[in-house]
Formats: sequence, C-alpha cells, structure tokens
Amino acid sequence: MEKEIIWTDQAKTDLQNIYFFNALIVNEEKSFKLIETIIKKTDKLSRSISAGVRYISDLNPSIDYQKLIYKQYVIIFKPEGKNVFIMKVFDSRQNPKKLKI
Repeated sequence: MEKEIIWTDQAKTDLQNIYFFNALIVNEEKSFKLIETIIKKTDKLSRSISAGVRYISDLNPSIDYQKLIYKQYVIIFKPEGKNVFIMKVFDSRQNPKKLKI
C-alpha cells in the first residue's frame, strides 16, 4: 500500500531557500535540478519507510521522526498512518542549532 507524501509548509520553505541560495551561487538550472532530485528521493518513502533512519529531535525526543540523507541535505520526515509528512529539509553544512524540530 502506497503512502501519500505530504510536504509541510516548513519543508516547502526550506526547498525555496535551498533553491534561491544555490541559484545565486551556481545557477538557476542546476538549482532547479537539485530541488527536483531532492523531491524524487522522497518518492521512495511512499513505498518503503525503511528507507530512513530514526532521528531524535532535541526539542521533541518522543516524536518518531526519521531522516533520509541526500548529499549534504537531511530530509526529516514523520510516518503517520497512510501519510508520510516531510517536516524539514536541512543543509547539514549549517550550524546544527539552526535545525529546530
């Protein structure tokens, strides 16, 4: 049974920020391809939750988050029933204290 992937507003904002940052540094075409690839990587979560590794949040350690890593990006998600919520996309080169979830 396939699960529905739901991107939270925070995760969508994270993707926009990654796009704009990379568009300034590299170029818009490569930045768009990066975002496209990140989204494609999350598609496998609809079929197999075993694709991720448990992520323990400092703020909410009791919530069952998982993470998927693509290049330097950490994709934090939460499986819940028939859905998988993409909670945050974080560039791991940043200060980890910025990761508030």
